[in-house]
Amino acid sequence: MNTIDWITGHGAELLQALGAAVALATLIVKLTPTPADDTVLRQVIRVLSALSLCNADGSFVGKKEE
Repeated sequence: MNTIDWITGHGAELLQALGAAVALATLIVKLTPTPADDTVLRQVIRVLSALSLCNADGSFVGKKEE
């Protein structure tokens, strides 16, 4: 089985797992008092936002303001 075929066939499950991992990481970061893990999570979310079609504030990438 080709890797690309597997990824495209299981895309929804992969996105669900990624979302769950980020949600769990966010929960853990909020429970810990150290700022170092906050920085790491912020970088991960920044990368995920860059790869997505939505910005962190929910607006669409490339949408022109009127």
